[in-house]
Amino acid sequence: MRPLALIVLTALSAAACAREPGVFLEANARAHVAMLADTIGSRPVGSAANARAREYIIEQLRQFGFEVRVQETDAQRHELGRTARVANIIALLQGERTEAVGLVSHYDSSPYGPGAADAGLGVGVALEAARVFAARPDRRWSLLVVLTDGEEAGLMGAAALVTDRDVTERLHAYINVEAIGSAGTAMLFETGPGNEWLLAPWVRHAPHPRGASYGVEIYRRLPNDTDFSILATRNIPGLNFAAALDGYGYHTARDTQDRLSRHALRTTGENVAAIMAALQEVDITQRSSNTPTFFDIGGTVAVTYGPGVQWALAAVALVTGVFTWFRLTGNAVRQMGTARLLLVFAWGWVGALATAGAMVGVTWLLRASREVYHPWYASPGRFFLLLMATGALVGWSVARAGRWISSPSLAPRHPAVAWSVSLPAWIALAAFATWAAPAASYLWVLPLAAAGTLLPWLPRHEAFMRVMSLAVLGVAATLWLRDTHDLLHFAVTVMGRMSVITPVFLYPAVLSAAALMVVPPLIAGLAPGRPIRYPVAMTSFLLLATAASGTAAYLAPAYTVEEPLRRHVRTLQDGDSPSSLWEIASLEPGIDLDAGAPGGWMPPERPAGATVPWGRLNLPFVFRTESSPLGPPPVAVSGFLLSPLPDGIQLTLSVVPREAGLTVSFVLPHGVTPARSSLPGTLRLERWTASFVAPPAEGIAWEASFRGVTAEALRETRLAITSTGLPGGSGPQRLPAWLPQERTVWTSTATWIVPATSGPDIPPVPPLR
Repeated sequence: MRPLALIVLTALSAAACAREPGVFLEANARAHVAMLADTIGSRPVGSAANARAREYIIEQLRQFGFEVRVQETDAQRHELGRTARVANIIALLQGERTEAVGLVSHYDSSPYGPGAADAGLGVGVALEAARVFAARPDRRWSLLVVLTDGEEAGLMGAAALVTDRDVTERLHAYINVEAIGSAGTAMLFETGPGNEWLLAPWVRHAPHPRGASYGVEIYRRLPNDTDFSILATRNIPGLNFAAALDGYGYHTARDTQDRLSRHALRTTGENVAAIMAALQEVDITQRSSNTPTFFDIGGTVAVTYGPGVQWALAAVALVTGVFTWFRLTGNAVRQMGTARLLLVFAWGWVGALATAGAMVGVTWLLRASREVYHPWYASPGRFFLLLMATGALVGWSVARAGRWISSPSLAPRHPAVAWSVSLPAWIALAAFATWAAPAASYLWVLPLAAAGTLLPWLPRHEAFMRVMSLAVLGVAATLWLRDTHDLLHFAVTVMGRMSVITPVFLYPAVLSAAALMVVPPLIAGLAPGRPIRYPVAMTSFLLLATAASGTAAYLAPAYTVEEPLRRHVRTLQDGDSPSSLWEIASLEPGIDLDAGAPGGWMPPERPAGATVPWGRLNLPFVFRTESSPLGPPPVAVSGFLLSPLPDGIQLTLSVVPREAGLTVSFVLPHGVTPARSSLPGTLRLERWTASFVAPPAEGIAWEASFRGVTAEALRETRLAITSTGLPGGSGPQRLPAWLPQERTVWTSTATWIVPATSGPDIPPVPPLR
């Protein structure tokens, strides 16, 4: 495609051609989401609700004519030292060819919420798109609908899926649908590996294209993964979509069906259905190694191009940008003289730095004046208006102050002067992004290319320069404004679940980056050629806007029912200790517990002195206390056996769970590592640990052999049994009544440390192989 020309034309025209949506019915997808989230509810791997969801999905797919099987197996991820009993749903609709396109999502949910968006959205879209696809009379390629289990337990279903030879041999291209929010069209944020050809159906046929390759650069730096990450290791090309706005409910009890927006469900579904139909006309067996650049324009037009075009555009942008800067600077020197231009340049950057500094300062002031560290969390719009009003006021004030210093020198009226000041930064940013973040470099390269090709002609003709500056503004605004808005709101919810207090410079930095690309062409295009007649009116307006937005931001509640504070609670029972340890942590100070809570909460000074390392909650504010014992562990050790070997000892340990969805971890003594183990393990907190998520009701057995280890040392082996429900709690999460829930959502774990020798010395159940 011709990306620069397309952007310019789209920016200058008011309408882009919208495509007719397919026959995807939002009501059908909504019914599937309601069944999963409202009727069935939270469905973590291994739970009874998980099994009900699986039965429902299988029934639906069979009604559509699919052949359905369940891959039930013990998935293993050696790098995590984790095993999980999963049940993946694999449905096939045969086409003329055995090669298949795939619809992929996961049907399990976090144990802390009903999972309407994550990933009820993906399942609802997959089922409805499967119905649409099954009604096609002409199917060149087969269709695989793959709904994995155990994604929330560490992508365990996907780890099992890639061991299924029938799937890996058939699947040649796929769409994965995820969600970390409940609103907005699901965004294409990852493709690959390579295979830029797969983007063509999205570019040409998606009726509501939303995506940007800058998301690849952000995603690489976040502690998140999806099933796509596992499938990519098998070099199966795919498109990864996720709804990302309104992330307040992600992995919480607020992730409900009524919160999932109609727009998100409808537009995501129509996009997926259209792309699936278009893939029938594409050779899905082709492969390429190119990593593409891609983005949408206003959700109506999509653009993609490969590395060759990317580097060519970067070269054109840098060469023409440098040429244009020299040409416009020469013109500015002729108008103002070198000394005056240097003064304007310096004063312009003083203003830019003062503007950014003022936004940082007002962020600090808002935080310091409130009782919380994130007062903008529930109402970020008010906060962002305050930042913009403050920035505009300070920028305007610096410009006015320049007149007091030297009115003739600091009164740049010609657009060439504004571009002489700003183009060096554009050139530097485009060069740096091309080198350090190529997937995001188009954000700087394309506006620079537009400036470099449109501005150098007739530099003395002020009217022409202003028109060309507005054209550049159209390109920059098209690329930056909507994405900056979405990125800021996305960042608020992401930082609300991270383990650090949000730095005061984060949001001002994002706004400053956008302003640097939008404000210079705005000034060059619209700044009046003569001094403003009543500058006091502008000053008064900006002061009023800053005061009003500051008041609104200060009075806004930090957390609400719909935008709650995330907090973490956990408890530990170490053997037959007469007390249990409790910890509460969050991004905000204080604990604010209701009546009936244990007393004596204090910040911990040292790690818990347990027989198995408990680690530390990685959050800024942690409080600990002791309370009554938790009661018996939810497992029974059914066998512990040490058997001599010719060159060592074999340990066999079997466990039977008393409730579903537990995590059972086998923890060896310090310094002990098995020579062979039937379960994968890894060093965790300096102890070799093998974990089994969601063990079956009949129990599990672990077998390991050791060299140079005594039987006495192996008798110090411990079991760490973890449940997401708390003893004595109530409700879907089994939370105690003294944990406030109106404006707070909780993640919770209860852990019992059990000696491996607490069971009988009897032969255990057969070990896993």
